[in-house]
This record gives sequence, structure tokens and C-alpha cells, in this order.
Amino acid sequence: MAEVIVSSFNVRGLNEPCKRSQILSLLQKDKVSIAFFQETHFRSGKIPNLPPKKFSQWYHSTHGSASRGVSIAIHKQLPFVVSASSSDPEGRYLFVKGTIADTQITLANVYAPNRGQVQWLIQTLSHLSSFKEGIVILGGDFNVSLDPSLDSSSGKSAITHIRLRRLKLALRKLGVFDTWRTLNPSGRDYTFFSHAKSSYHRLDHFFLSSKHAQLLLQAKIGNITLSDHSPIFLHFSLTTLPKREWNWRLNDTLILDQTNSQKLASSLTEFFQRNNAGHTPPSPPIVWETHKAVIRGELIALGSHIKKQRSHAIATLLTQIESLELVHKQSQALSCAAELIDARTKLPLTLRKPLAPSIRSSTISHSPQISHLTPSQTPQKNFSPPCISPTSHRPRLLT
Repeated sequence: MAEVIVSSFNVRGLNEPCKRSQILSLLQKDKVSIAFFQETHFRSGKIPNLPPKKFSQWYHSTHGSASRGVSIAIHKQLPFVVSASSSDPEGRYLFVKGTIADTQITLANVYAPNRGQVQWLIQTLSHLSSFKEGIVILGGDFNVSLDPSLDSSSGKSAITHIRLRRLKLALRKLGVFDTWRTLNPSGRDYTFFSHAKSSYHRLDHFFLSSKHAQLLLQAKIGNITLSDHSPIFLHFSLTTLPKREWNWRLNDTLILDQTNSQKLASSLTEFFQRNNAGHTPPSPPIVWETHKAVIRGELIALGSHIKKQRSHAIATLLTQIESLELVHKQSQALSCAAELIDARTKLPLTLRKPLAPSIRSSTISHSPQISHLTPSQTPQKNFSPPCISPTSHRPRLLT
């Protein structure tokens, strides 16, 4: 059995490269394979280049203005093959269906309006009913608390109980169930804080087709960090997934740091001194091929150490945010709110890291045969790391 993690996140804008990089870093930390985004603010025909480093497939539904917009991103290691898609011209929903290792699946991402959301959702669910095949994963920002007594800190909702019953009936007719509420029948947690009403609400939901309920492993709510909504997560299982294959790629920032460069230079000097000593030193080709394996090990160890330090700093800050948010959900004290805002402000700075242009000639695969890198192919230029990586590809636009 293989675990697949799906996330849904109202990002409140995904056009800024640094913010986009920070959000993708958090998704990578959470090992997300399928990501739903709402409020991307992508304009029709003006979608930015999106990095294929982790998420190689992007699907979009956009609007003419810099508002709304939903997207679905698929991790490069997930063998998803698309067969059909459907979206609306308002940039509020996106349906994509296909197969994952011969398993039929439908992904439905929605962003409901602030007003008239019940009627809009009922119509959208009707469209989904005629589109869906196989496993159905429906998620997004529904802009509605399905059970105000539990899904709102105030216990109230501007939507009447009659309309809520109509929406629940439409969901049952579609054959899906609320994953988080099923696992937490009497639990209280929220995905959005309304400053106008000083109250928390659970507006973001994940639904799974009822006949595939046995696939559900976990459903959880994250913390409000880089947006005014918190991300939500759905974990489900698939019986067949191909084993992942990993390639090692040089992290260019390691050799740009002066301290790291000195350590690597010292290791190289020591290596060549040892291997060139003696009466019968090995042939230069053997020394050259061996040194590549040695220096790769040094780089992997160095990169792992730096990654652990950074991951620890991020995890510590996220734990602090989680603790403060839990207290604020219960008390809504002003002092706690100030500390929470301060911690959330620090997170983007902690996530931000310098990136450098990729030195593609230095890619070495973890295979029995070491790839050939001659001295003439060794990079000679001194690179200056920009704020973000320019590596990207053209996204797919669904209209």
C-alpha cells in the first residue's frame, strides 16, 4: 500500500515568486503529491512560469482579472495521466480526471463565492456528477461552514439551516463525505479567522467518494501561516504505485558559500595528495573518476547537515505558531494575537533561501556507472544567486 497526500490551500495570490517558492517549500516538507490552490490570482493568458522541479504537471482555471483562479499541481513522482478536464470561465472550479497506476481518479478543486455560495455549489456539484469517474476527491474553499455549531467559534452562520440542508443533500447525492468531520465527529478546528467578526470558521473541506471510504488514512487541518486560510490535508492509500527513482543533483548554493568552498577545496587537496603519493600512483583517469565519487559524498553530507539545520528552524517556528494559534482559537486574547502575528511574520524569512542557477553539467545519477565529467566540463564561472530559481516550464491552461 502506498500513501498519497493531497493538500488544499487558499493562497490569496500566487504571482509573487518568493511567496510561491515558500508555499512550494512547505508542500515539499509535508510530502504533498497533489496540491489544490484557490485564489491564485492568475490572469487568463498571463500565467507565470512555474518550476517543474517538484510539481511537473500544472492545470489552471483563470479569470480575466487578477482575482479568483484555481489550480491543481501534480508531483513529478506521481504517475498521473490526464484523460479529461473541465473548468469555468470565472476561475472558480477545475475538474481533472485520469489514472494513477491504472486507478481511475477525479480531482475537483472549487473556490465558492462569498455570496450565493450554496446555490453555486449545488450547480457545480451537478456538473461534477456528470464528469466524475473512479475515486472522487473534492476539495477547496467552500466559503461555508457545514455545521455552524461545530465549524464556527461563534456557533452561528449567515446561511440559513434550510440552505445548509440543501447543500448537504447535494453532497450526499454526489456520493461523497466530509473526511475531517468523519474522523472528528465532535471536534472543533478552523481554517479561517474573520477579523471583521472576530471568529474562526472551517470553510475549507475535503470530500472523498463514499464507496472508497476504506482508502482514507488521515485528514487534518494545518496552521494559518502564509495566507489568511490554513492548508488542509487528505491522506489516502493506493495499492499500486511504482517505486520512486532518485537522481542526485548538485545544490549550487553549497559551492557559493565561502566556508563550504574552503572545506571542499581542503578535501580535494588532501585527496589528490594521498592518491599522487608513492612510487606507483594510479592512472589519472582512475584518480579523476574516484575523486568525483568522493566529492559527491562530501557534498551530500554537507547538504544534509544544512537541510537538517533549516528544517529544525522551520519546525520550531511552525510548532510555536501551532501552540499560539490553539490558544488564540480558544481565548482570542490580544496579547496572544500579537505574538501569533510576530511568529507568522518570521516564517517567510525562515523559508526564504538563496537559490542559484542550476549547473546542469554536474548532474550525477545514483547508478552503478559513474557519469563522466572531464576537467574541461568543470564550471569556471562565479554564479551570483538570485532571489528565486528561473528554472521553469510552460503550464497547461484549461479554459
